[in-house]
Amino acid sequence: MPLAATRSFRFTRTERLRSKTDIQRALRQGKKRVFPELVIYTLPNSLDKPRLGLAVSRKVGGAVQRNLVKRRLREAFRLRTRPWPAWDVMVVARNSSKDLSLDAMRERLDRVLGHGGAATCATS
Repeated sequence: MPLAATRSFRFTRTERLRSKTDIQRALRQGKKRVFPELVIYTLPNSLDKPRLGLAVSRKVGGAVQRNLVKRRLREAFRLRTRPWPAWDVMVVARNSSKDLSLDAMRERLDRVLGHGGAATCATS
């Protein structure tokens, strides 16, 4: 049975990077993977599940475009097709992320996290 069919589709507090120190730690110590539309930082955590943090600046566009990018990224995180390791994942959206489809976002996240994640991430 696929993972998406067995779990709730809510984006709970425990799945979010919420504290400033956790976000800064992921940005400073995490492995960095750069795509034209996104920069993804991954850092192992001591929890039993991955957590997601998002940074979408006004450079991406107005509030409507920024919120659309955030909704797509959260949905891509929720609909992951294989289990991900217990990592903190910080995603920084670039200006071109507003043109990225949900499927493309899922592919980017799965590329970084679905196959061992940090082992495949190159520091840039």
